[in-house]
Amino acid sequence: MDMPDHGGHGGHGDAPPMCAMNMALNWSTDNVCVLFDFWRVTSTLSLVLTCAAVFALGYGYELSRARVRAWELSDAGLARADTPLVGGGRRRRWTRSVLYAALVGYSYALMLIFMTYNGFLMLAVVAGAAVGHYAFSTDAAGNVRGANCH
Repeated sequence: MDMPDHGGHGGHGDAPPMCAMNMALNWSTDNVCVLFDFWRVTSTLSLVLTCAAVFALGYGYELSRARVRAWELSDAGLARADTPLVGGGRRRRWTRSVLYAALVGYSYALMLIFMTYNGFLMLAVVAGAAVGHYAFSTDAAGNVRGANCH
């Protein structure tokens, strides 16, 4: 029995290979997708570049946290969070909420990279966060910020 033509959809051999979905620690350098389908590790060079980018993302997260914290501390002199919402108070609270949401989204993106279970990428996240924490963990008074998730 002949099968009908399905409108020239083309062969399925033209599709890119599926992303590797590992659920255990691995050191693979073959077809590892990072956050997006187009961001793939397919060679040693792409692995090195991806690890550098992931390191920068971890470092950037700590920088972002430090900048938001510095803004919050400078803003604390203008209005306390527990004061009534008058004048610019509502705007400050919305700004704080938006910045908080951005940091939560950023931290979840790093978590998703970590959840590739690729050892190279996991080390890059941790190393970037560690170097960033070292660079930005103290405030102007010399207090060390805690290490929480977000």
